[in-house]
Amino acid sequence: MTSFPPRSRGSVDIPSDRRFSTTRGPTTNELNSAIHRQFREAHEGHKPHAGLDPSRASTGVVWCTERACEYGLLEDPSKWANLGQGAPEVSDDIEGCFERPHSIDISVNSREYGPTAGIKPLRKAVAELYNAHHRKDKPSKYTWENVCIVPGGRAGLIRIAAVLGNAYLGFFVPDYMLSLFRNFAAIPIPLDKKDHYHMHAEKIEDEIKRGTSVIITSNPRNPAGNMVANPELAHIQDICRDRATLIMDEFYSGYNYTTGCDGTVISAADNIEDVDTDDVLIIDGLTKRFRLPGWRVAWIIGPKEFIKAIGSCGSYLDGGTNVPFQEAAVPMLEPNKVRTEMKALQTHFCMKRDYVVGRLEAMGFKLDYCPNSTFYLWLNLEQLPEAINDGLNFFQACLQEKVIVVPGIFFDLNPSRRRDLFDSPCHHYIRVSYGPKMETLKAGMDGFERILKKWHAFSDKAEVSSSPKQI
Repeated sequence: MTSFPPRSRGSVDIPSDRRFSTTRGPTTNELNSAIHRQFREAHEGHKPHAGLDPSRASTGVVWCTERACEYGLLEDPSKWANLGQGAPEVSDDIEGCFERPHSIDISVNSREYGPTAGIKPLRKAVAELYNAHHRKDKPSKYTWENVCIVPGGRAGLIRIAAVLGNAYLGFFVPDYMLSLFRNFAAIPIPLDKKDHYHMHAEKIEDEIKRGTSVIITSNPRNPAGNMVANPELAHIQDICRDRATLIMDEFYSGYNYTTGCDGTVISAADNIEDVDTDDVLIIDGLTKRFRLPGWRVAWIIGPKEFIKAIGSCGSYLDGGTNVPFQEAAVPMLEPNKVRTEMKALQTHFCMKRDYVVGRLEAMGFKLDYCPNSTFYLWLNLEQLPEAINDGLNFFQACLQEKVIVVPGIFFDLNPSRRRDLFDSPCHHYIRVSYGPKMETLKAGMDGFERILKKWHAFSDKAEVSSSPKQI
């Protein structure tokens, strides 16, 4: 076990909002918190193995699930409210949504290895969907050659990382995906909670001026739960054109509540001038907005030369996407069917957002803002008693109530190696998912209420009831 000399803040005048890196080990705050020590020493007690970096073995949701298992998750998962998993409910009972397949026909051809860039019918269906929804009146249209099918979002990002040259890579904090881009000079771009973590065009302009040549972001944003819409999104793309490659994770694009839940999906594809010269890579798939995370069918859209390279590298990275599931996905992407699906999806998940926001506000939480997209809420805990007002300790309190959330620290860039955890701008936050079914959300909010009662939080501000709010 690594040991660090104790270090006290008390004898030094250190601003409470400092954010500089530290090389002297954890502060007294960290050393006095068991869950913080466990986070920093992620695999305490594991013996080293040749060639293994154990610090990379589990992160994010996996780490949270491991801790929940220590509290009995595997003994009876049905008694737990998992508000940490980044997946939507997958049932067929959402009004207006099409019924998912219960069986799949397996053709003789699908028994063979498939093309690592995906089967042509699915690539063509994806291109036609984007042309119908985002490029209807534009002269430059996507073809099947602009689409690569990949086995899930992370596999897609790994493929993109494999074909990019040496670069300064800009990304926004809070965000989740940079562990996949280890071979790049990562430049964190902090966003400000005062304006709801908005991704301003001016920030991107500044990063390009200092040499950043690749910018990656999620839009809508995970975990902040908001999006950059047009015309600002178009302005950002204008700034990047011919100056930087823009990688847009649009997995949550269907969860858009900014246009009255009318089925509109906002995409960078709306603003591309030429599909083969604009260096914009868009990644999406069936995982989130089609509520099929287990299928592992996703796609990357971009210039043909990029797509050719991304397709080829699949031969040595992941081997390609399951062919029978690709064949089954083709009819799901009919543009009118997708528009109807998105309208039903937005209506349902906006209702769940309002439920969770309403419960939290009734408990006494004052939210920084109401999310306008995704199915995540970036919850500020600073208003709670000190013992539970950071993401890791609140997470620990949740485990005792059979509730899972994700501590905000996971959305910073490797904080355990570069600074005191208490100095991270994500430290006092958790990500709450309202992706699960309503009964899970109710159980999770009930668990929050029990924690607040136990710690006498908001006792002078709000009455915390033991029964769920009716909707």
